[in-house]
Amino acid sequence: MKTYTILLFIALSFSLSLFSQSSLKIDSLTVLLSNAINEQDELSLLIELSGLQNRDTRSFDKCIETLKRANEIAAKDSNLLALSKIYGSYGVLFRNASNYEKAIESHSIALNYAQQANDKTLQASSLNNIGVVYRRMDKQAIATQYHIDALKIAEEIHDNYNISVSVNSLGNIYSLSGMYTEAIVYFRKGLALSELMGNKLGTAINLNNIGEVYEFLSVPDSALYYYTKSLDANKAINSQKGIGISYNAIGKIKLIYGQANEAYNLFSEALKIDKKLGDKKFIADSYINLGKALLALKRYTEAEEHLKKGLAIAHEIGSTTHCHWGYEALSEVYKKTGNSNLALSTFQKSVEYKDMVLNLKTSRAIAIIEVMYKTQKKQQEIELLKKSQEFSQKEIARQRIIQVAYLTGFLFSVFAVIAIYLALKVKRKANIELLKQKEEIEKSNKRLNQQQDEILKKNEEINIQRNNISQKNKNLEEAYSVIESYIGKITDNIRYAQRIQKAILTPIDTTIPYFSDSFCLYLPKDFVSGDFYWMIPMDDSIFIAAADCTGHGVPGAFMSIIGLDILNQAVIQQHITEPADILDFLNIEIRKKLRKDDEEAVLKDSMDIAICRFDKKTQILHYSGALIPVMIIRNGEVIEHKASPISIGISASVYSKKFEQKAIQLQPNDWIYLYSDGFTDQFGNGDGTKFLRKRLYSTLTSVSPFTGKKQHDELHRAFIQWKGNLEQIDDVLVMGLKVM
Repeated sequence: MKTYTILLFIALSFSLSLFSQSSLKIDSLTVLLSNAINEQDELSLLIELSGLQNRDTRSFDKCIETLKRANEIAAKDSNLLALSKIYGSYGVLFRNASNYEKAIESHSIALNYAQQANDKTLQASSLNNIGVVYRRMDKQAIATQYHIDALKIAEEIHDNYNISVSVNSLGNIYSLSGMYTEAIVYFRKGLALSELMGNKLGTAINLNNIGEVYEFLSVPDSALYYYTKSLDANKAINSQKGIGISYNAIGKIKLIYGQANEAYNLFSEALKIDKKLGDKKFIADSYINLGKALLALKRYTEAEEHLKKGLAIAHEIGSTTHCHWGYEALSEVYKKTGNSNLALSTFQKSVEYKDMVLNLKTSRAIAIIEVMYKTQKKQQEIELLKKSQEFSQKEIARQRIIQVAYLTGFLFSVFAVIAIYLALKVKRKANIELLKQKEEIEKSNKRLNQQQDEILKKNEEINIQRNNISQKNKNLEEAYSVIESYIGKITDNIRYAQRIQKAILTPIDTTIPYFSDSFCLYLPKDFVSGDFYWMIPMDDSIFIAAADCTGHGVPGAFMSIIGLDILNQAVIQQHITEPADILDFLNIEIRKKLRKDDEEAVLKDSMDIAICRFDKKTQILHYSGALIPVMIIRNGEVIEHKASPISIGISASVYSKKFEQKAIQLQPNDWIYLYSDGFTDQFGNGDGTKFLRKRLYSTLTSVSPFTGKKQHDELHRAFIQWKGNLEQIDDVLVMGLKVM
């Protein structure tokens, strides 16, 4: 342990000495600026100086001043290349300061200047920079598009540096999406290019990324090997940010090996570097890693403190990945300290953020964009073949014209010889010369025939290629036909399942003897739904439920059928009449149906549900809910009764309390509303914002004076108008019942 601490101290001292060298370079550039002979020299020095200052957020104000002066000089004579570089430097500065909106704005301006100047190197660089910022914002699909656009331009001009940046970034996106095989391919390509160019920073980054993939694949020995090589490369070029990243990476492997003290020391040194540089993403990373090390060292209070600091920064910069890691570790801290309620709530948060990180739509978007790129390349190849064919046909026509010209000349010569012979009886010497001319013409014709043969061969090759392409298109059409047939069969089966599910659901007319009016807005995302409603009349009472199963489509529909079956068992077979007892029965039975023991604390296939029993004589509503509230509107006033903060499917070892039940005295003309989260979570409004519960309550209040049918139509119209052209993200269920 002592030896390791000494080595760590030496490494840190070496890094600090190299850091001072960077400061010396800034000082030397400052001296050169003071002695600049003309504004063009000054401009070049200012751009170079900003490239050093924008790496350290402590130099933020100085870098702004440097870029402002550079912009003044470049704007005088509209120096487009310089302006593109200046705004690119602005973008890096704002990115490192975690001001991502300003970073994207600056890189977009840099791209515009590069396009005006028709400089493809700067275009590729700007596109890559925009992609990096979107990756920081966890918008992987958008980032992919920019990196692929950059890659196409870089490959066109053989710009190895931007090619290496693009493939490295695409590797990162694949890695975050769990597509590790593809990620390794891109990282190794980026590493080879960086080593070929002698780009030590690129080498360090790719080595670290390869190590990270091996860490995700649970191969810690390989991960440690690449992380250590990356650290050596970062030290060689004095990359302070890279050194901090390497300390964090090696520290995580030390934690896997159970070497918590060594991990803690590495994370602490990484945090010192990150605070100096001011990049909030890496500060959050170091705080969360320190929290994990302190958790392993059983220093729970300190662990909680560091994890909360990391989570605060993660929320500030919008990093869902760090939120997932932070809440996951914080849940373990609360579990170790015996705080089961906080352990459960933070665990649920970590699951929510994990679902965001592993969003399948991102992976699909990436795959679609790549297919578009490959298709575009194939189209370009076809266009090249067409151009080659057109060229060959033009060449044949040109050669024929030449051949006709030679033939015409030959005939003219023959006639001339005959005319001269008949008229003047020229000497034999003249005849010999004419014969020589004839021989030369024949040789020319022979060469033309050879050229024509070569052109015909080329045409044959083009026809073969065209036939191959035609055959491939035919194969694709046949494959598409087979796929279309399967899709038709699958769609027919799902439509039949939709009819079955509708038949199982109780008609809303069942409520007529108990309520003066009612409606049910039921909008499955796909053909079948994970949301369902349930009603059973019994004497003077009626049981009503609204539920939201995990997922949607076919998996959600299966869960809804299981839920309906258990609810019928509870009331009809088991004669359970209290909503809270029905929820307890449902919680136990659903775990049995899915064959889950108590070791799995919270089922992934869970259910949110509200159950009510309405007594017509007393007009009392007995309500119990699992994450679904009941809302009552009385004379334009909203009254909300909250549900228990757990889903159906939780183990009794984690949450042993009974579900809470409430008795609510209703009044004539009260409207009762039950709903799933599909309506409130829908994105729309033209800017991608959610509808949210507050807006739903406001809408229900405004339509509550209307009839049930009118409320149904108005809610449907409001939902469609809000969603606009965006995809419906979940099943929608809103049920309304009016007290007599």
